[in-house]
Amino acid sequence: MPKRNNDLPPDIKKIAIQAGRRKNGVPKGLTHCRVCGDWKGRCFWNNPLDWHKGPTPITCRCDANLCHKCGEPIYEYRLGSNIYDEASQQVLHVAGMLGMIHACGRPRIELPRQIEADWDKKYAPVLAGFPVELVYVGVRPRKDRSRKPIIVRARYVFHPGSFLEASKSKRMHYRSRLASDFNVEVIFYKVPERWETLKFRGAELIAVASAASFEEAMTNSLAIGLHPDEPAS
Repeated sequence: MPKRNNDLPPDIKKIAIQAGRRKNGVPKGLTHCRVCGDWKGRCFWNNPLDWHKGPTPITCRCDANLCHKCGEPIYEYRLGSNIYDEASQQVLHVAGMLGMIHACGRPRIELPRQIEADWDKKYAPVLAGFPVELVYVGVRPRKDRSRKPIIVRARYVFHPGSFLEASKSKRMHYRSRLASDFNVEVIFYKVPERWETLKFRGAELIAVASAASFEEAMTNSLAIGLHPDEPAS
């Protein structure tokens, strides 16, 4: 007869109780941080062959190492820690070598991916080449008593219905994922080829960036960073 749960060895019983995921796909043992919103706690690794090691600590952005020179986070998360990435539904390790990316005073930039021509039969042939999303990265005080700096983002996703093509240009609006009166417009000029981004607060134009190449134009745009009143999380 199979063993009852009460007859299982303590380590196996612990795995049986704590392993697995909740209905939302998040591993058991993790909760949202009230300050940054990331998942934190303790959970088992992705691979069941590693479950015998026990639950591993999962950190959030609040635990990031701070640079002793500029006082800002060296990287988004604590170097050498483990995090839970909700997008991939994986527990990931933050390698210490990522700290080498940090440079005091240099803008934090995440270059966007371009829309692929085979992404969608209806929209992709027209929208191909435009960025999938624009992510403005900044550093702000934590929403707790410590007020320590934390990395935040404002993400803008493309709105296909806003796409407009004329004889000399193509343009499309990008909306914030958060409740916001900020928005971005991306324009591609055909002759001579040039990309341009315009950032608005309501109807007010607050920033412009451009360049001949897509990568340089996006770098110039994202280097502008966050407006002080721009919603970010």
